[in-house]
Amino acid sequence: MFVFLLCASFSSVLFATDTENSASEKEQQPELLSIIQPFDKGVYEEEYIDISIGIDLDRVDTIKLFSSENERAIIRTEEDRDVYHYLFKFPFGEHSIRAEAYKNGKRVAIRKVKIYRRSFLSKYYKVIPPGFEKRFFHTKKYEQKCDLCHDMSVNEEKGVAFYDISESNCFDCHQSLLYKKFAHAPTVNFVCLPCHNGKTGIKNRKYKGKSRFLYPDPIGDTCFKCHKKNHKKWGDRKNMHDPVGAGKCNLCHNPHSSDVNKNFLRMKVWNLCTSCHADKRSKRKFMAIFKSRELGGAKVQKRFLRGDFDCIDCHDPHASDRPYLLRENYKGLENVCLVISEGGGG
Repeated sequence: MFVFLLCASFSSVLFATDTENSASEKEQQPELLSIIQPFDKGVYEEEYIDISIGIDLDRVDTIKLFSSENERAIIRTEEDRDVYHYLFKFPFGEHSIRAEAYKNGKRVAIRKVKIYRRSFLSKYYKVIPPGFEKRFFHTKKYEQKCDLCHDMSVNEEKGVAFYDISESNCFDCHQSLLYKKFAHAPTVNFVCLPCHNGKTGIKNRKYKGKSRFLYPDPIGDTCFKCHKKNHKKWGDRKNMHDPVGAGKCNLCHNPHSSDVNKNFLRMKVWNLCTSCHADKRSKRKFMAIFKSRELGGAKVQKRFLRGDFDCIDCHDPHASDRPYLLRENYKGLENVCLVISEGGGG
């Protein structure tokens, strides 16, 4: 892990052990230690979260960072730098981050924040717990915390990719979006504004004006501005998968990057589908049905018998002219999922 800035939010509260002598003295001096970002009790969706720390250079020579995931870092301060950054990786759920400031080996301050990493899919981590809320960094109030070192203006030319993506003003703070194996073309080229246009949709109107770089939710219409062929192909079919019809492309796909496959899925296919279709979770029941059909004289591929299959082998995840979103080349398998459902789930 290494140090860089990923802009997110601001917090400067909790658990101070600062030993300054008076309120007037505090007003004259910079704060001894502050967690500029992330926000305390903020909600985040990407797994890499930047910890941005502000210090009083005269009174701090070492910073120690700790996460509830047992990650830690030690940062030695530099004489002309009062803001430091470190990147931690978090799974879904609630976490804490602690920063400690030291001078000559003695701890002089502690700050702590809690965060929540939300999932788009998991029933356990989809709902935001009480007390946590989604907040946004890209407002005048918070951007001024960083504009002494970072150019917070937008230097992206509409529809033009950067020859050198490090020249994007977004790159220093958001390069962790490229840390996964597969990255979406706009992300690879740091073409951010076509999606992060500051607009809202019917699902996120309450955030209107909260950030310069909001995106409309649902995101479908934005996606289809580039994916026009898919929009036409799926729109012409008789049956459409509910998330597609609702424009919830980012329910299944991470619009930035993914470690799963080149389609930027949030999970492997079977786990992704069964996060909603939980009654189909067990493959053993499918395998038993396939085995029964083979014994009855049907031709069944061996991989289906050994469990080497996914939902999309038989179903189109977007749209189909056949019932149950079945693909044309799997006639005769219509009742497999229905048998599983009628059997009481999985």
